[in-house]
Amino acid sequence: MKHSVLSAKPLKLIASALLTLTITTQATGIDHEPLERSNQLDVQTVMQHALQASPERLLTDSASDQASAYRAIGQRWIVGSPSLEANIINDSLMSNVGQREMEAGVQVQLWRPGERSDARQRGSAYNSRSQAWQAWYQLMTAGRVRESLAELERADLAMSNAIVAQQHASRLLEITRQLQQAGSAAEMDVLQAESLLLAADKQVLAADAMVVDAEREYQILTGGLTARPAQALHEQQSTDEEISSNHPLVQLLQANLQISDAAILDAERQAKGSPSVQLGVRRERGDFAQPYVESVGISVSIPLSSRRVVNASTSDARASRTEAEVALINQMRSLTQQLHEVEHELHTLEQSLPLSEREHALAQRQLQMAETAYRNGEVDMTHVVRIMQQARAAENTFRELQLQQQHLISSYNQIIGVLP
Repeated sequence: MKHSVLSAKPLKLIASALLTLTITTQATGIDHEPLERSNQLDVQTVMQHALQASPERLLTDSASDQASAYRAIGQRWIVGSPSLEANIINDSLMSNVGQREMEAGVQVQLWRPGERSDARQRGSAYNSRSQAWQAWYQLMTAGRVRESLAELERADLAMSNAIVAQQHASRLLEITRQLQQAGSAAEMDVLQAESLLLAADKQVLAADAMVVDAEREYQILTGGLTARPAQALHEQQSTDEEISSNHPLVQLLQANLQISDAAILDAERQAKGSPSVQLGVRRERGDFAQPYVESVGISVSIPLSSRRVVNASTSDARASRTEAEVALINQMRSLTQQLHEVEHELHTLEQSLPLSEREHALAQRQLQMAETAYRNGEVDMTHVVRIMQQARAAENTFRELQLQQQHLISSYNQIIGVLP
């Protein structure tokens, strides 16, 4: 019995440390209010809050403004802005014979044949990218919402598992105390059961911290939403088996490729130069004895370009176009690879779930038998603890596989480009 008393001292120290940890954890979590679970709140509503709180929302307005600006350029009849020009000739500081000449006009640059159509196509490319960005922005936010809800569900599962472990340890401690009162268990067995309960309490604290972290990340994502959906997110797997060209990210990269094509034509136009027309008036005289002569003039300027100069000037734009094409190909490969990986994981899970469910049922049956045998004095504490740990591990594995299956279906739909 003296040995049991001495062994109790470190257990009391552990209990004191865990009590201190409990108080500290509760003190640090005071400023966080648990999220309410609302039946009226669904994933679409959460997405709307996330869209409003997302910093990428600023890029949406920017892309729309950019598209409008380029469309306006393609609808103009002249290139760039017109310019005013004025020339004055006066010989008063030199020969001073009375020569005067004043000229003023407006100069505009004109499109070459087909260039205005190219400019309109560039505006259409930016408009396509603006629309593709809208779709990709929604899908990107949906992925963040899916991941946030998945983190909440994983934290809930960790809390549920910890509570189950706490209940098992509490029941074992209760049985052990009853056996001690009947003279069938030693004090060391009671202390060991108390130690298991303290370890389970510690798991509950750790799970509670996971829940707090997941809820705070959820609130940051949704702009401070104080409620979460009461039901877990369950999605039906999309029937699509390949990445479509209508995928929002693919469409965005295709729009970038169209913009790169338009940028090549614009660089070519700038390298060739634009024809210009100047319309002006002139008022002049030769000397003091001559009257002023007024006239109207039109001048046309057509720049001559070199193919080598044009090729050099468009080389950067062509390189950017190649990079955009490579990015599109690599993204298609990446999405296809991710899709195949998720498909493989889902197929493996479908085969593993029935086995895990059977293992869970057997472990629960073994735990019941072990508790009964322990009450009857047929087995010792070590055997019960081992069976309890096996049962808890089997239950945790089964529930985690169920949750993982739902998350993989959400990942599959996210990769395919389907909104929840």
